[in-house]
Amino acid sequence: MIRRGSAIALVAAGTTVMLAVSVLPLFADENTSVTVDPIADTTATQVVQDGDNSVKTTLASCPRLCDRNPNGRRDALLEFALTALPRDARDVRATLRVHAWQPFDARVFAHFAAGPANFVGTWAERPSLGPALDGVNQVDKGHNEWDVSAAITGNGSYTFALTQQDLATRIYWASRDNSRPELRPELVVTYKGGGRPAPSPSRTTVAPKPVPTTASPRPTVAPTTAKPSPTASPSRPAPSPTTTTAPPPGFDVPGWRLVWSDEFNGTSIDRSKWNHRTNEARDIDRGCNTNSPKNTFVAEGVLTLRALRETSVCSSQTRQYTQSYLDTIGRHSWKYGRFEVRAKSPNGPNNSKGLWPAFWLRPEDGGKGEIDVVELPGGDKYHRAATTAIFYDYSPVKQDQRHNLPTGYPGDGFHTYTTEWEPDAIRWYIDGRKVWERNRSTTPWFDEVFHKPYNLRLNFQVGGWLGDPDGSTAFPADFRVDYVRVWQR
Repeated sequence: MIRRGSAIALVAAGTTVMLAVSVLPLFADENTSVTVDPIADTTATQVVQDGDNSVKTTLASCPRLCDRNPNGRRDALLEFALTALPRDARDVRATLRVHAWQPFDARVFAHFAAGPANFVGTWAERPSLGPALDGVNQVDKGHNEWDVSAAITGNGSYTFALTQQDLATRIYWASRDNSRPELRPELVVTYKGGGRPAPSPSRTTVAPKPVPTTASPRPTVAPTTAKPSPTASPSRPAPSPTTTTAPPPGFDVPGWRLVWSDEFNGTSIDRSKWNHRTNEARDIDRGCNTNSPKNTFVAEGVLTLRALRETSVCSSQTRQYTQSYLDTIGRHSWKYGRFEVRAKSPNGPNNSKGLWPAFWLRPEDGGKGEIDVVELPGGDKYHRAATTAIFYDYSPVKQDQRHNLPTGYPGDGFHTYTTEWEPDAIRWYIDGRKVWERNRSTTPWFDEVFHKPYNLRLNFQVGGWLGDPDGSTAFPADFRVDYVRVWQR
């Protein structure tokens, strides 16, 4: 919800009242204010016992050492959709206001978060945070304020995180679900200028002032074979159809209808389809996810995710590699379907240790579950096979299988990797050949995690639990993707 009015308040009977309708400025240089309510909020937590934080009436912050728990960090996340800024807005200022019930002698900082806040609060799903935009050295009872103007680049979605740097106990903040509207968080944006609001993107998940992705470096050679139509695979009786988007023509697969695809026929990433992570350093790998055009580009019908050996400061950490990560969180998700990628792995037998591209799915609610259409780790032990897997959680409870190709290996050319996910079974195919199936009889937790919408992930990870690069690893390394397609019954 957006509340907009003149910055000049009305005073009646000793009460200050903010206008709840659009008001044009009285003078050319008068400030206009827009008050925006959050569209989502949650507490990202390291403590799994906290449960679903997205529906609680309070948010929480706490440093890593929290209430005697050495892994008890909690960050409060708030997401806002800004749509009312006109094209000619200038001198834009933004203030994040969040209510605390008690005063605390604690430092709390506000950060831009490169991702949505509509998840249950699982720490692994917390978006990466940029540098602190503003901080308070003491928390007051009532609304506390942070200047987050540096993050605002126009209309779009903005997520902010509150991080607590000291006081080893939780501070509670009012959430968007609080029963008292006057306590709920808000983003107050002021500007000069007028006119119609500028168009707003469907989601803004990149950091402020992102590096443009329209320019491409030297294009790689397109695949020598034309894009084939997808091959049909055996299928089960159809569940009830779920319509998502209008299908483009062609690419028929018997028993399935195409509902989404990216053929990468343009000159840049289609931002209506993908989020592009940036300035993200995860503790599960050694690279920095970046939206630099050096690492991700589209040319001659192929998307290239490129890993580079280069030093980068990322989320306040120094990383020795840069890499790429695309997802459809908040944009596109599906409950059941046929998911396919045609791709060429960068991995050879002697030059790929520590390289790990993948195409996979995760629940839109951020909870338990994962479906790996394909993982393609490198190195002499792994490069010849493709990995398929499902996860219940990351303790890890999982089931996986490695598959050698009948001839050759994933890095010798383009291969097709397909997963058919239906209510009673999940099946995997490589180049049209069925290689694996999971169902209720093989997987006790099948029904618990595989009956909800999942989004897509397409990324190229450097390093991790399968090993880090060494002197023999060749950079730049290119994970090349011919297309990604989604069908449903």
